[in-house]
Amino acid sequence: MTSRRNTRLAAAGAWMMAWSALVGAARIALGEPQAPVRVEGIVTYTGLLPEPIPITEAGTVRQLIEIEPKTKGLKDAVVCLDGTPAVGKPATLSKVNPVQMDQRDYCFVPHVLAVNAGQQVEFLNNDVANHGVSAASFEAENRFNVTTPPGGSYKHRFVTSKRPVAIGCPIHAAMSAWIYVFDHPYHTVTDETGSFRLPPVPPGRYTLRVRHPDGGMDRSQELIVRPGTPVQLRIEFGEKDRKPRAGAKPTR
Repeated sequence: MTSRRNTRLAAAGAWMMAWSALVGAARIALGEPQAPVRVEGIVTYTGLLPEPIPITEAGTVRQLIEIEPKTKGLKDAVVCLDGTPAVGKPATLSKVNPVQMDQRDYCFVPHVLAVNAGQQVEFLNNDVANHGVSAASFEAENRFNVTTPPGGSYKHRFVTSKRPVAIGCPIHAAMSAWIYVFDHPYHTVTDETGSFRLPPVPPGRYTLRVRHPDGGMDRSQELIVRPGTPVQLRIEFGEKDRKPRAGAKPTR
């Protein structure tokens, strides 16, 4: 009796699995939206490190490439998807919470930002010195040059750009930063460990792109996101991937 019951339960379980698979396939065929999937991972760098930039006014230096010593995780790499589905009008993207870039200890913090087109970016000055914010871009709407005194700020909304907006301080030449502007929300910047997590991604076929502006590193690869299957990635850069700045000397 127990044997028959187990057989019936197994058959019922197999039937339910087959039915679920058929329903999933039918939804895909009909073009029905699928539940978004988690896409995360780590970006690493194992090559030589360039000499840091001296910050004379602060008596410190700024590293062009920052890695986590144990895992070689690469900080400030921008991870994004190309070929993403439409997510609404630009006005919808611009309603995302504003972000800030501070001027602190004669550095821009954070050094790299990834934002939506139209999203408000506020530049702060929490130093005791006068600063400015200059933005260089191929898009005229992304170019400006303003003064930010101690305690001051400036707000700007950027338009989509295929290339990063170069940020600088017209008063202090060693200060620099980068802002990447997208027309979709599927982008992020790696943290101190090199880790990243994209906003949940609809199943589909995409191009994953990873860029590190100061290291000149750029990688694109195909990414297939399947329904119900989280994606774990490891993107590895080495010395051959780095494009040194003119006159820069490698160190360890």
